[in-house]
Amino acid sequence: MMSIQRSMLLIFTLILTVIGNPVTLSLNATKTDYKCACDPPDCGPSNNGKYCLTPGKCYVHKQMLNGEYYMVRNCFASVEHSNLNCHSNVEAAYFKCCEGELCNLALTVDPLPATVLENKDISFVLKLIIAGAAVLSACTVFFVLAFLFRHIWRKRRAEGLLPNAEARLLEDDSMYKGFQDGLKQDQWSTGSGSGQPILVRRTVGKQVTLIEKIGKGRFGEVWRGKWLDEDVAVKTFSSIDETSWNHETEIYNTGMLRHENILGYYASDTVGILSCTQNWLIVHYHHNGSLYDYLQRSDIDMEEMLTLAHSAAAGLAHLHNEIKEGTGKHEKPAIAHRDIKSKNILVKDNGQCCLGDLGHAVRSDKLDVDIDLGKLVSRVGTKRYMAPEVLTETLNPGFFESFKCADVYSFGLVLWEIARRARPFADEYRVPFWDVVPADPGFPDMLQVVAVEQQRPPIPNKWSKEPLMCEMAKIICECWAQNPKSRLTILRVKKNLFNMLKLTTGDRAEKTEKLSPKIVDSSSGSSSGNSSGNFSIRS
Repeated sequence: MMSIQRSMLLIFTLILTVIGNPVTLSLNATKTDYKCACDPPDCGPSNNGKYCLTPGKCYVHKQMLNGEYYMVRNCFASVEHSNLNCHSNVEAAYFKCCEGELCNLALTVDPLPATVLENKDISFVLKLIIAGAAVLSACTVFFVLAFLFRHIWRKRRAEGLLPNAEARLLEDDSMYKGFQDGLKQDQWSTGSGSGQPILVRRTVGKQVTLIEKIGKGRFGEVWRGKWLDEDVAVKTFSSIDETSWNHETEIYNTGMLRHENILGYYASDTVGILSCTQNWLIVHYHHNGSLYDYLQRSDIDMEEMLTLAHSAAAGLAHLHNEIKEGTGKHEKPAIAHRDIKSKNILVKDNGQCCLGDLGHAVRSDKLDVDIDLGKLVSRVGTKRYMAPEVLTETLNPGFFESFKCADVYSFGLVLWEIARRARPFADEYRVPFWDVVPADPGFPDMLQVVAVEQQRPPIPNKWSKEPLMCEMAKIICECWAQNPKSRLTILRVKKNLFNMLKLTTGDRAEKTEKLSPKIVDSSSGSSSGNSSGNFSIRS
């Protein structure tokens, strides 16, 4: 058995030796070197500089030299190089491949047209220009953004962190302690005053500093500020009260409105604070504050009483009277205040008054327009000072004199407040109707007292001991008469008060009157009737 196995192994070995490895024979059989045409100097001397041998493919290559095309024949060194180059996208344009003995001897490549080459060159230059422009634009944008960021960062660092503007209008006073050291505001665009620009655009905002809050009302707040070492008052409006701010700004910009007894106006502007905005009205600042505050602090003598009353009447008379001296800026329409009260009258350092808060004022030249647009509301102002026709809503808004008569009624109450504090009959300061209506009366309260019962503040009996006080009581009662047609015009009130002041001060009153424009009172002849305002006497 063993001998048989050995004999079969010997025979198998002999067959392999004779036949050989089939895989090796197959590879050797497929491996064939071709002869390809070759142009010097790429062909070596061993091939006589005319042909080359390759297991891969032959090729012909297009080459330009000195503006002319030349065909260069050669072969690839290996099958891998052949496969890599002969199957690429550029094979048809720059060279051609072939397989076989001297297959590239007559093979050629057609040159591309010159226009195609030129277009490719132009396309390359255009791409280069576009790329350069893109890089330049990106650099420019980067430097601009960097400059803006640096500018904003430096500004915020200089200003510090500012509180939210809207929150300042709604929060408690304790939230405003951060303003006590001054708060500089930027971002202004200054308006003009009374038809003539006073403050230059984007100049005042960088110079105004808010110092302290001195008041708060329906519109927002009033701040004392500094501008070039001068005190100014800044009246702020929240963004939701922009209509009131626009209206008051328009009134203050009325031509020929300037008068020593009307609050001086500097500018209006919308101020941006971080992401919020506020509307500002910048006016003159008066250290004595309002007439309401002034009368509460101390009593006054007869001369002071008449000076306060006459100057306030002069300011209201300037508002009420229409001035015509030509056209355009040399005219002033008649203006009704519609919110006369002691809190809206300021006391100047010279002892005279000036009227402020023109937010409810109406102009005679725009009355019809306001009525048509539905902007005019007859029942506006402070309820305590409203005339009977305003409370009963019987005032005729189409007749401008109706608004002036309502102003005179309210002014009569202000005269009563002033006269109550005059020595030697000075009484404790009281607001009108303090004894018959609540501290914050409603329309029904005032309607019942003023229109239905026709009550008026009491006139003390002791005033009858002084002729000046008797005359003052007469003027007061003729101002607050129940019938609007029976009330004095404000110009007649002013003249009567001037005559009383002249009796007290003499030449000084003459100098004061010369400061005011001379206007003829066309209705004074029919305005001196008796009062129907319940002249009550109380000791």
